[in-house]
Amino acid sequence: MQFKRVKRKALLLGDGAVGKTSLVRKYVMDKFDDKYITTIGTKVTKKVIELRMKAETVELTMMLWDILGQKGYTGIQRSSYKGAEGIIFVCDATRPETLKSLEGYWIPEALSVVGGVPFVFAVNKSDLECRISESDIKALADKYGSPYFFTSAKTGKNVEDMFKALGRAVLGEAPESPVISAGKVVEAGNWLIRATDSIIQDFCAQYGDYDMGMAIVRRKAEEVGLDVKAPTELALRKFVLLLYDAEVDVKGEEAARQNRTRRKLMIKRPE
Repeated sequence: MQFKRVKRKALLLGDGAVGKTSLVRKYVMDKFDDKYITTIGTKVTKKVIELRMKAETVELTMMLWDILGQKGYTGIQRSSYKGAEGIIFVCDATRPETLKSLEGYWIPEALSVVGGVPFVFAVNKSDLECRISESDIKALADKYGSPYFFTSAKTGKNVEDMFKALGRAVLGEAPESPVISAGKVVEAGNWLIRATDSIIQDFCAQYGDYDMGMAIVRRKAEEVGLDVKAPTELALRKFVLLLYDAEVDVKGEEAARQNRTRRKLMIKRPE
């Protein structure tokens, strides 16, 4: 039997607090923490698995992109989607509205960028009181020709099976999901969310190394207490100053100052 090594980029998408980060943490490190931590921007985690396919054994390196679940950060989200070869759409078993968000926001947003890549559905937190019926998730999954799993990042229920199912799909053992229009996406978020989105995107682009830039963004946002779900103007202005401090040694004083000035203008309240 043949053996080969491949790498694939996969996204985890869904509303905030559905458990995307917890699923990755459980799968990669076999750990769970009840404390909720908002993902700021994107977080990339690597997992290497071995899959026995029909004609060969494949060592698959999955680059798992955990994407900010706050609606309105379309700049960060769309740039993160590029190059993805598989998606896990996650909803919260205790919140039916998060299932509606998948078809109303996350699916059309992602597929408008990546096209018909394979994906699976996860109804997470299934160890709690489930308010999403199997018929509801099956109807959505059947529409897109995709498998679904009731998962629990806490107990580990179906977590490994779900990721392996996606791994097999991105390797071509399942047909690609069709591109089905789910209607026009209405961009959510107030002007401060849009400003935060623009500033983060601008910093990562100017920094030159997206992953390193995003790591700096996360640290600086935590330092100033910037809540991406409800950013304040004061926290955002402090955030811009800290990004300037982080950029000076890399870009030089003049370039960093120009970037700081441009980002301050992004915070301007609309007329």
